[in-house]
Amino acid sequence: SNNYLSLSENPEVKKAAQEAIEKYGVGPGGSRVISGDVTIIRELEKAIADLVGKEDCLTFPTGYMANVAVFQALMDPLFHGMPAKSSESVIFSDEYNHGSIVDGCRLSRARKVIFKHNDLEDLAKKIKENDLTNKLIVTEGVFSLEGEILNLPEYLSLTRKTNSLLMVDDAHGVGVIGTQGGGVTDYYGYPDDVDILMGCMDKAFGGTGGFLCGSKHMIDFLRIASRSSILSSSLPVGMAGGMLKSVELIGKAGDARKKIVSNAIRLKNELRKIGFTVIGDDPIPAIALHVGSEAKGIAFAEKLWNEHIFSPII
Repeated sequence: SNNYLSLSENPEVKKAAQEAIEKYGVGPGGSRVISGDVTIIRELEKAIADLVGKEDCLTFPTGYMANVAVFQALMDPLFHGMPAKSSESVIFSDEYNHGSIVDGCRLSRARKVIFKHNDLEDLAKKIKENDLTNKLIVTEGVFSLEGEILNLPEYLSLTRKTNSLLMVDDAHGVGVIGTQGGGVTDYYGYPDDVDILMGCMDKAFGGTGGFLCGSKHMIDFLRIASRSSILSSSLPVGMAGGMLKSVELIGKAGDARKKIVSNAIRLKNELRKIGFTVIGDDPIPAIALHVGSEAKGIAFAEKLWNEHIFSPII
């Protein structure tokens, strides 16, 4: 599963969730802008921002909600000081981006341009062809199904040259890679240079929820402009309590991160030795094993299950 560090069943995480419920109830009791802004949720947001090296953070009940919210808000002409009916916004999205990014892009009023997977030459060409005032490039920090870590320095160089914003969906990176588990920006040492970092709490954190991290100015705007936040209840307080403990443990989990990556590298190598096709060589715990047709994949997953190995077909 995506429960990379086994934090979903960690006794300290479970205890923290229980204690939060005892203190605050199951809540939160409403939308954050009206009545549901509970102290422990703000504490969690500060902890996540510190983990990934950003000024501020906004959490959501799911990662999907975070991605659906961000494009509609950031592509709003008002955020950039432009007339309300301006059409000077464009999103450049990697063709392999997660479906939640695709849905978020569709809901925004911006022009959408798809570039070839991890192809900076194609991206640069398409930016030149669509050089609008407000440009946002969105990609993923870790492409789990391709076994890749984003070459962040090259993307940062391009964004500077083209005066674009860069958003990285680091759902599979935060908590797993980087010196302190801060994800792809921590891995390369560029936490300040990515404009907006998205992540999930249903993977390395062991819970559920999503978050957006960036400058205080940007997050302040997102708090009052993200429709899936202002029109919905926030993260439940029990989950916030558990995830606050998860963030603390992630900061101390350097050895666990090394162990899981070491295990993944060994498994990749051994699978290749016996003839399997494993995609990607980057040091991440997600292993993309290509077996062929859907029918073969289903049959293979069933046989693994019969051997007490849970590895569902994707």
